Amino acid sequence: MSNPNENHIDSKRVKPAERGDGVFVFTPCHGAEVFHASEQAVAAAKLDVVCPEGGEGWLVELVADEGAESGLRAVWTVPDQEGEGA
Repeated sequence: MSNPNENHIDSKRVKPAERGDGVFVFTPCHGAEVFHASEQAVAAAKLDVVCPEGGEGWLVELVADEGAESGLRAVWTVPDQEGEGA
């Protein structure tokens, strides 16, 4: 699994879908776009993500961010390290 400290440049970005039906997050490992529907994409949501490029498993928390285009920012952790201060 990729090191969470080696994040892709877009990994904090949450991009609104063009149709307004959700958002895309960009994985830290390869910067791959992963879609989440509007009902999932809310502040404080914690979502499991599997990178479509390499199969790495991640946990993303969506945090409110007034300065972001979508109003959200992604904070990534590796699920098995979550309890270890990752």
